[in-house]
Amino acid sequence: MRYALMGISFFLLLWVGTFVLML
Repeated sequence: MRYALMGISFFLLLWVGTFVLML
């Protein structure tokens, strides 16, 4: 369960990073 949460948080961080770079 913890590993899944870490994976989701990492994915969200990566998505936010790409979104900021696109701006």
